This record gives sequence, C-alpha cells and structure tokens, in this order.
Amino acid sequence: MTRVRPLAPIVIVSLKTGQSSSADWRVRSTSFGGISYTVHHDQRATGPICSVVGRRRRRGNERERQTTVGPFQLPTARLNLLTANQVQQIHEASLAILAHTGVVFDSPSALAHFRQAGARLEGQRVFLDRTLIEAALAAAPPSYTLHARNPAYTITIDRDHCAVMPGGGPPYVLDLDGRRRPGTLADVENFARLSAHAPNIHVMTRKPVEAQDLDPAVRHLACWRAILTLTDKPVQSGFPGGQAEAEDALQMLALVNGGEAALVDRPLAHCSVNANSPLRFDRAMLESLITFAGYGQPVLVSSFVMAGVTGPATLAGTVAQHNAEVLAGLVLTQLVRPGTPFLYGTATSNADLRNAAPAIGSPESALSIAACAQLARFYGLPCRGGGALTDAPQPDAQSHYERTFTLLTSFLSGINYLMHGLGILESYLTISYTQFALDLELLSMVRHFLQPLEVSDDTLALETIAAVGPGGHFLDAEHTLQRFRSVHFLPHISLRQPFEQWLAEGGTDPLTRANQRCRDLLADYQKPAIASDIEAALDDFVRQRTVAILSAA
Repeated sequence: MTRVRPLAPIVIVSLKTGQSSSADWRVRSTSFGGISYTVHHDQRATGPICSVVGRRRRRGNERERQTTVGPFQLPTARLNLLTANQVQQIHEASLAILAHTGVVFDSPSALAHFRQAGARLEGQRVFLDRTLIEAALAAAPPSYTLHARNPAYTITIDRDHCAVMPGGGPPYVLDLDGRRRPGTLADVENFARLSAHAPNIHVMTRKPVEAQDLDPAVRHLACWRAILTLTDKPVQSGFPGGQAEAEDALQMLALVNGGEAALVDRPLAHCSVNANSPLRFDRAMLESLITFAGYGQPVLVSSFVMAGVTGPATLAGTVAQHNAEVLAGLVLTQLVRPGTPFLYGTATSNADLRNAAPAIGSPESALSIAACAQLARFYGLPCRGGGALTDAPQPDAQSHYERTFTLLTSFLSGINYLMHGLGILESYLTISYTQFALDLELLSMVRHFLQPLEVSDDTLALETIAAVGPGGHFLDAEHTLQRFRSVHFLPHISLRQPFEQWLAEGGTDPLTRANQRCRDLLADYQKPAIASDIEAALDDFVRQRTVAILSAA
C-alpha cells in the first residue's frame, strides 16, 4: 500500500482581469498555518488577490494523540416531521396495540413481573393498559450519567447532546487489504484501538465485529476483556446472550470499577435489547434486560421493524408498532427496578419489497429516525437511533450519500445516542476499516457544522474589514493570524489543492488516503493505563469462566 506523500509546493491562482508585466506587481510575503505565502497584487487588475504561491511545511506530528471532547451539542431547533396531532395519533395507536393485541414475552421471570403488576396475561402474551405505561414513563429518568474507567470520558446522556458509538455486531469485516472475511478477536482489538483516542467516539461497543475465530460460548469474555483493557471509555454490552453472559459482563465491569457495590445505580454500560418484531421479545434478550436492570444499569430497547416484512408497509403503522414494542420494554425495565435509566431505541426502516432485503440507507430509514426521535421527546426519554448507515457492500458513492443522509438526519432530529456511527456497510453485515477512517472525518465535519455560529463584535470583524479595505487581502491580518488554527474545519483525508498538484503527488483517491490514515492511527495507538492487579484479575476471570463454560458444554 503506497503511503500518502507529504504535500509538495502548491500554487493557487485566482482569475485576474487584463494583462500585466512584472513592473505592475506588488509583492508581499506572509506565513501562517505552516504555509509560506507570497502574495502578488496586480496594480492594474480589478480583482483582489491575483496569485498566491507557497510551500506547505510539514507539521511536526499530524497524528498526535487526540484530545478529549464531549458529546455533540445538538441544535436548539429540532427537525420535527410530525405535527403534535400526528404524534398523539401514533401514541394512541401504540396504546391500542399494547392493550388489544399484546406482546409476547418468552421469559418466566418477565411474565412474573407483569403478573405481579396486574397486567393481563394469556400464556406468554402480555396486555398492557395505559396506567402501567404512564407509571413506567413517570419512573424513567430524562437523563443519566454514564461513567467511564477514566473519569475524563464520563458523559451525560440527555436531550441536548448526542454521544457516538462505532458500528457494532457485524459478522464480517472489510480489512485493510480489501478482503471481506469473518471477523476475529484481532479485529475487535483493532477497532477498540481506533476508537480509544478518537475524540468524536464516546462509548465503546463490546463487539465492533463478531470474533468468529473464538467459540461462540466464550467469545464474549475475550471481547469484554479487550474493550475494558484497550480503552477507558464507557461501554455498551451489545446483545448479551442471556442471564449467564449478562452476569459475566457485570462481574467484569465490577472488577474494573471497584467491586459489585459500584454497579448499583451507577451506570457503567448500556444493555442493548432488541424486540423480535413483530411484537415479541426473546428469552435471551429478556434475561439480559432483567439482569442489567436489577443493578440499575441503563437499558436500551430498540426495534428493527422492516416495513412490509415485520411491520405494515405503511410507515405510520410501522412506527406505531415500533413504538408499542419499545414502550413494552420500558414497562418491564421499570417493573424490575423503578428509575433504571432507559434509552428509547430505533433501528426501524423498510425492506426493499423487490427482494425483502433490509434498506437501512433509505429515505424511510431517515424518516423513522426523525419520527422516533420526536416520539422520545414526547415521552421525555433520551433516544438512541440513526448512525452512518448504508446498504452498500463497500465504501463507494452509494455508501457515502446514504450514510451522510442518515447521519445528518440523526443529529438534526435530536438523537441523543448514535449507534453505528462509524464503519458500517452492507445493512449491518460488515464493518470496514477504511470506511471507519472516512467516518471519523465525516463526524468531525458534522461537529464543526453543529457548532453555533457566533455573531459578535469580534466575529463581525468590522475593524479588520476597514483596515484591509477594498482590493486588499486578509491572509496576514492580525485577526486571521489569531484564529487560523481553529476557525475553519481542517480535514485529514479530504484534499484542497489544484489538479496538477494532486496528480504530481500520486493522484491518490480518498479510499487510499483513508486506508493509510487508518494504518497510521493503529500504529500510533497508546494503551491507556490500567492497574496491573485489575488486568490480572480480568485475565483470571476470563480463564476460569472459559474453562467452566467449555467443560459444561
């Protein structure tokens, strides 16, 4: 793989009017941003800057350790696609589904909680009335703190911010050599390293990809160990495979965070739970929910309703069903332990009815994200959803326009927890190293875009405009020199140079540059500090549990 070469001398030429001789030029030199400029003014031309010729100097370390930044500040005005009356209609439709159609819960423990609360049961089907739902909504907190091993990475999940998690759970990886293959533990470790110091990643996923080189019965242990030792950010469980796996996760979290007492009502990791649409929760999901909620650990309940396949073809009906499934999960969570933090989740989209394939990069996906974010605000709950989503099998034009569409919709709609924010391809089936690096850049662009536009005497710069005057330039103005490092977005992968310069430097495409960027980030990774006795305790736990599980199989 050819490394991206340092920038060569650059020439930026603007249009000028008329012809001039050398006697007509006024020359002035300046330097900023690591670039030396020679600025030429044609005294007879009407255009301001006639040419700028310079050489970019290498920055000492362009891949320095990333600084810590918090979750994204969401815009004050949110994208509301539904009217207040439409939100109420969907709410009432969901209540009707819960009261008259019901939801199947494949868990004796879950059924016992509902029975004790007075819900009507027919076998495993539970019918929920308005009173139970309103009580659950009143018990769930509107925000909570998600604690990290390193307090610098502790974050708040609330309605005004959006925390980002990388892609999680695909069975396949598109590696740096362009091969699509089953994921491995080495890939889990690499994506942990890529995420550890990335400033726009706030929560780690326990399994960025399935470690298919390990026995399914014990792979969760190795993955938890990797995430807890290679990073020091908050964590999400993925989908635990039942009570035993959930208990393993909580015991490992306890080892890292000071003992079992530290788990109680101190959020350390999200438990991710999906409904099995339509209107069913499977036993493994329910056991995991009950185990995590028993300690007051946050529960994230989502539905992946595919309109036309696992839900009505019409999006309004699909969203109503989705909403009913999430509310059912909320009720159970609050029955287990009132006040347990709860994330209203969505992965709902449509299926392409020509072949029944999921369509997560579709307009319907974006509409579902916006509608569910609005419903979550209606209930006063923080919301998970969206992401950089695509159905494309590789990083290409389709991948980029679909993921930009769903990503911007997520932020503008007010999603508070963005799952699958980086690397996802092929409708959640693949995670790509190169796409991951591209998404790091895309998220940086979104953060810059979401920053409130400051309008003040300083930013209006009237004194500077007057000092430069007609026909001048602002390159060496003091106002520019004080701000050039931070006032504009500066990309790592995107290019801003003439065609001739790009060609002279090898004519690399964005995928090549992103691939190299990813390799550089992995090479520069520094493992965060962790006490040797804690790491040894994790190793002992993983070793003992692995032997116990495999011996019992």
